[in-house]
Amino acid sequence: MSAPSQFAINFSEKFPSLTNSPILEAVIHWDAPTSKSLEQTSLKEKLTNRLPDYPIIQPQYGVEVKIDAPSDMPQFLQKTQWSGFRLENISQNYVAQFNNTGIAFSRIKSYEGWENFKNEALRIWNTFVELAEPETTRRLGVRFINRILVKQDESISTYLTSDPYTLSGLAISPRSFFYQDTYQVSDYPYQINLVRTIQPNQSGTGSEQALIVDIDVFTNEVSSIRDDLNQQLAEMRWLKNKIFFSNITDTALNNFGS
Repeated sequence: MSAPSQFAINFSEKFPSLTNSPILEAVIHWDAPTSKSLEQTSLKEKLTNRLPDYPIIQPQYGVEVKIDAPSDMPQFLQKTQWSGFRLENISQNYVAQFNNTGIAFSRIKSYEGWENFKNEALRIWNTFVELAEPETTRRLGVRFINRILVKQDESISTYLTSDPYTLSGLAISPRSFFYQDTYQVSDYPYQINLVRTIQPNQSGTGSEQALIVDIDVFTNEVSSIRDDLNQQLAEMRWLKNKIFFSNITDTALNNFGS
């Protein structure tokens, strides 16, 4: 199903500012494989020199599984190998996962607004380009994960404009659900993954559930590594906001400090 033909990104449309935002994690992700072989010790030294405000550097490892079948006795071979580094800044609210397939930059505590987050992500991206020399970006994504705590006696419709499906013929609602929708944005090079699910609140008392609204806007069309990404990121952020505020009720917005 395609979006309405009259759809257009409209930067003049303003969205509410939330003083108690439910954002759990904000991520900008580049899938951009390195063009050169990275050496662990040398890369750590370069990252330490270029990003002294990210003093926490931990190696990351990936697992490669192969099937070796020279005869009638196939063998599964598993190899663990270094794949990059996970960096945290001094206040531990920014995380950069710097590896041989690209970089994921996250704000994991107290989201403070788009401009600071985007500018810091671009600074880390430019360091990645300098050190890893990727030749292409296969995917650029803007993802926001929101967590809304729902009390045991509350209805999901208090928070979401669209109710979970009821069971046909019985008119009962599910105790848990997982909905994933995918969209292609008409006339724009963007796609959207929207996940709405509910799960136990890991940090709560058990009397609450966590409603997760996970919005991932992405594109597979980034023409150049050195492109000015501000326009694309602004459009992707607008789409993220449009989806979020279209799916959240006025009651929820009041709770979030609108």
